[in-house]
Amino acid sequence: MAGCMYRRFIANKYLFSRIITFAALVAVAASVALLIVIVSVMEGFRSELQDRIRGTSSDLKVESTRFIGLKDPDRVAEILEQVPGVRATAPFVETLVLFRAPGRFGGSRQAVHRLLRVVDLEREMGMGKLAEYVKAVGIPSLPHDPRRLLSREWLEYLWRRKLFQTDREPGPLPPPVLLGKEALTPRGYGPILPGDVVELTAYSPQTQLPRKREFTVTGYFKTHLYEIDSQGILMERSVARDFLGLVGADGRESQSGVRVSVDPELKTEEGLARMKTALEEAVETAGIPFVRVSTWRDEKGTLLEAVQVEKSLMSLILGVIIVFGGLMMFIILTVLVVEKTRDLGVLQSLGATPKEIASIFFRIGLVLCVTGTVIGTIYGIGFALCVNTIQRWITLLTGWKLFDPDVYYLDSIPVRFQPWDLILIIVPTVLVSLFAARIPATRASRKDPVVALRYE
Repeated sequence: MAGCMYRRFIANKYLFSRIITFAALVAVAASVALLIVIVSVMEGFRSELQDRIRGTSSDLKVESTRFIGLKDPDRVAEILEQVPGVRATAPFVETLVLFRAPGRFGGSRQAVHRLLRVVDLEREMGMGKLAEYVKAVGIPSLPHDPRRLLSREWLEYLWRRKLFQTDREPGPLPPPVLLGKEALTPRGYGPILPGDVVELTAYSPQTQLPRKREFTVTGYFKTHLYEIDSQGILMERSVARDFLGLVGADGRESQSGVRVSVDPELKTEEGLARMKTALEEAVETAGIPFVRVSTWRDEKGTLLEAVQVEKSLMSLILGVIIVFGGLMMFIILTVLVVEKTRDLGVLQSLGATPKEIASIFFRIGLVLCVTGTVIGTIYGIGFALCVNTIQRWITLLTGWKLFDPDVYYLDSIPVRFQPWDLILIIVPTVLVSLFAARIPATRASRKDPVVALRYE
């Protein structure tokens, strides 16, 4: 006990005698804090992107390999619903269209390509996040219910209130469509407002000929994915039947495919893989030709993998900071061993063993390592949690937008902590620091007391 006490006393004396020893503590704390902040923000971006992609896509899709070539989509949906684990289904059409909108100062805009998604509104409301996307637009004067926005009553209300200016002759009102929220961003001739009449041109899957028609913009949706919010158009299935000519001469309707939602316990990667196999067997047994089954990860897997690789590379590159912290520990303890050479000779002449000498310096390294890691972890987590408040204060005081929502298409800096990420930061930091402390401690234990006291 007495031996342990004297080693602790000497270690504390050496630790607090020179302020330079705290440089190692700062290096360890700074490396841990910096890594936690960066990795948590990177994970936040990855998770936010995954959640947004996940929200705009169904769990699985049974899609035709031909252009809007899935016949009898309702029958296919009934077959899929018989598969255990399937919670809901919804036929859909996805196709490119030419889009032309009116200009604010007369005339019309140049035709551009857009992505048209046709949905069975009632089924989509039961399995997707359409209601949330409409509500996210945040315009008080517009209904938050997609059924209301696409209803005949709302269309007539817009016409009666004359919320748009038009020179068209009285007649049947153009059917309703919803546009992505970015349609309200002033570009070219100005924003596309509720009640504006737009023109769509698309190919019919039956005749393979272009079909053109005018539609009334009755509302918007916001998915938080810029690609969809800037180019997406939403149309109800009953309207698309006439516009695209989805019903053939044989009376059978065509769709692009069927979206499938599964039970919550099957939404894992392994569960979706099993459901994919089950759906493939179901369509094969039913004799449905020219279809493929895919999960939402199959569609956007490359993008998500790229973001994950970017996070891993960033962590690997910044991991050099951990090595730097360990190097600081090594240098400072080595300098301390050199400075205390005569002290070590005195201790050895008084009976201290090499193991006890090594434990003194290893204890110093252990205290610096553990304390620095704890401080760095607390500071890193606290800074990450307050990063949005900090960036708002920077903007308020300097006018510099550290995080521009218009650039990143995010309302705030996303932050998300993963236990595994914290472990991969803390454990290597502790191991590297202890290894760096072990080397000077071993060197101190091998000092020859005769050489150490030669000039005493």
